[in-house]
Amino acid sequence: MTFARRTHWVKRAALAPFSQTRIAGTQVLLTFDDGPHPEHTPAVLERLSALGASAAFFLVGNRITEPALVEQIQGHGHVIGNHTFGHAVPRWREFRASIDDVRRCQSLVPHATLFRPPLGKLTAGLWLAARQLGLQCMSWSLDSGDWRCRNATDARRCANEVLALVRPGDIILFHDDHRWIAPILDIVLPALAQRQLLPNNPSTTRQPR
Repeated sequence: MTFARRTHWVKRAALAPFSQTRIAGTQVLLTFDDGPHPEHTPAVLERLSALGASAAFFLVGNRITEPALVEQIQGHGHVIGNHTFGHAVPRWREFRASIDDVRRCQSLVPHATLFRPPLGKLTAGLWLAARQLGLQCMSWSLDSGDWRCRNATDARRCANEVLALVRPGDIILFHDDHRWIAPILDIVLPALAQRQLLPNNPSTTRQPR
């Protein structure tokens, strides 16, 4: 089974007018979808803090059971993103439901500045909702495929595939709602740091920008 894959350049080009798919510079942007999770999100935060790294967390509104965890993510200097309230599969003809879903999530994460649609499917309704709220839409250029991992062997393979494919400027998609994200990051983060690809967290004093 192959886990990591790059987004085809044609898809990135089609999304470019509406959603960011890469970043400028020589580092990468780490992003985490589908949290927060009471166990796995703190494990991700711990590993990022250990290396003074920053990331963006795209939160699902109905999974925010502990508001303090959202505050913890922000307190660590990470960017908050809106990932809708219910994480429903986007439907192209739904406008009002999409707008309400994004607004409902934003009421729980009012400091969010980014938006990512569920499954990366940016419909007209979701784009309009993000625009109305002043949120920047963000996709990715490298999908880790981490959510498909089922054991430690899968986690190692996933991590190694990410490292084989990663390039400067990539936006990398991870998920912080499953048990294998921690062992994946234990491999990926030190390797990115060694290659000087790991984004520094300006809120830390260990590795100032």
